[in-house]
Amino acid sequence: MLMLVIAPLLVGCVAYHAQPLRLTVKLHRSVATLDHTLPGGRMINLSAPLSPQTMAALAVLNDPALRAARAQIGVAQAQILAAALPPDPSLQGGFGALLGGPAVAPSIAGSFSQDLANLVTIGARLEAARARADEVAANIVWQEWQVASQAETLSAALWTDRRKIAALDQARAALRTLVNTGAQQVAAGNITIDQAALARASLANLDAARDLAAQQAEADHAALAGLLGLSPAARIKIARPAIDQLAPQVTDHLLMTLSTRRPDLIALRYGYRAANADLRSAILAQFPLLSLSVNGGSDTSQVATVGPSLSLNLPLFNRNRGNIAVMRATRRQLRASYTAALASAESGAVAAQQALAALEQQRRRAAARLVQADQAMRMARRAYRAHLIDGRAAADLIDQLVQRRIELIDLDQKIAAARIARATILAAGLPSVGAPNVHVDGAAR
Repeated sequence: MLMLVIAPLLVGCVAYHAQPLRLTVKLHRSVATLDHTLPGGRMINLSAPLSPQTMAALAVLNDPALRAARAQIGVAQAQILAAALPPDPSLQGGFGALLGGPAVAPSIAGSFSQDLANLVTIGARLEAARARADEVAANIVWQEWQVASQAETLSAALWTDRRKIAALDQARAALRTLVNTGAQQVAAGNITIDQAALARASLANLDAARDLAAQQAEADHAALAGLLGLSPAARIKIARPAIDQLAPQVTDHLLMTLSTRRPDLIALRYGYRAANADLRSAILAQFPLLSLSVNGGSDTSQVATVGPSLSLNLPLFNRNRGNIAVMRATRRQLRASYTAALASAESGAVAAQQALAALEQQRRRAAARLVQADQAMRMARRAYRAHLIDGRAAADLIDQLVQRRIELIDLDQKIAAARIARATILAAGLPSVGAPNVHVDGAAR
């Protein structure tokens, strides 16, 4: 009879299925094979050179680490389901066979019991689970935001690396011409070997700088490919970076609304809400724990009985005071963490704005120096053709010009990275999220 009762219940149980891990992972060999479907169905054009903003969108869609992080949402949703489910009832039965004596029948006993204490805290536990699911979702958005920022920064860096290599190649070509001309002049006896040696030394320095730039380009390319789930051997076409400047009034507004838009701060607010619900659940759990049972059966004289019974825990010593103290301390810690994170975010935004302003001033001065170096180089070429200056002076001016160009290219990259960093800190482009304000119950204070 017991098996007849249990068998239908087992039909609805979940079965176990093994899911072995793959030991190898295939990377994309080409940008064309990446996932490029945006929310809403719009497709990214992968045939044209990719801007930093487009590269950021592709990284959010394809980054392997982000795909792993999004699996946390499923865990959080499962925890909501677990918190919403009441405990299963308990069924007990017994049979006593009649072996002898004045009795006339075997004894039968049975009971059905249900834990009612769990139902008291189910509302608070469900609220905590929902808040933690929202916290997980907000943290994943923040991780996506950071991956997008990293992809933009690497795109701008890779563009800078390629510009730097092109500038160095141009200067190397000019110096190589100067070296060849100097060798001809030495062979003709017009100049001495030491007069032509400086151009060769400058050319060797530029060769070394070009090698370093190529190594940096390979490193940035590999890092960007890793964000996209691409093989390092895949080609990536980069468009010229165009990072918008934020107007001062826009920056001020973003700073004022930072706590309602930055996903990491919103996640902390949801975490605080979950801690509040945990504290309320711990307080509710200090009240007497109640269990209801229905017992029935018949004894050996065939006297049958049935009736309820209650089990009550008396809150005399424990009263769940330890868990309440832990939950209160956790809530205080989360409040302090949120305050510290908000202060750090606001100070970081101000510092990023100041650093960007300093870089833009440096770029204006560097641009003026480049104009002067370019003008000096133009005059030097005419003077060199007219034999008014020697190869040593011409090599110095070529070297000065390429240094000014590299300086300006590096500053452009730093400004682009600073603008991206400031937009990331300010969560520019993200909407305000009305994460609920948390009110502390009087009993929880």
